[in-house]
Amino acid sequence: MSIRPGTLAEALQLARVGSESLRISLAGFLDEFYLDVDPMRRRARVEADPGLLQDRRMDAYIGAVGEHLCHRWGLGQPPVWSEDSARFLSRPWFVGPERMKPFLLAESPSAFRRRFIFVEAEPLRRARMPRDGRWWAYERVRTGMVPEPDEVAASQFPDAHPDSGKPEQARLQSD
Repeated sequence: MSIRPGTLAEALQLARVGSESLRISLAGFLDEFYLDVDPMRRRARVEADPGLLQDRRMDAYIGAVGEHLCHRWGLGQPPVWSEDSARFLSRPWFVGPERMKPFLLAESPSAFRRRFIFVEAEPLRRARMPRDGRWWAYERVRTGMVPEPDEVAASQFPDAHPDSGKPEQARLQSD
């Protein structure tokens, strides 16, 4: 039975006690996070210190998740716990095949990169992730898919595309 944890701390607790794998509990947490559109509630979902798993890579990854969600969704400064030295690696970790290293180096969001974790541009992508302008900009590069104007969710980041000075909706319509 799959449980959807409401907070990142709950996701790690489920993994710690063995009722869910970390991958499954993190996916459930992300689904709940993305379904919640209120920024204050989203922030509360990452605020509590989830503790450590005693696995250097996973502890660093969870720190990156907490920080990245705050940056990606405009939730303010990352939680204090994400800055713990145990949340950083001393050697690079590429989350992908060897041939992807150059792309991972270029695409990794700062929350991951500064921990020496190299991932794709949207490392926490899920089916329930809101499809804002930033999501579509990445999807266009990744797959060539171009959205219809009504497929782009309203974004709290009107200039979500990094090389555009125009609001995202106008940029997509003009392409």
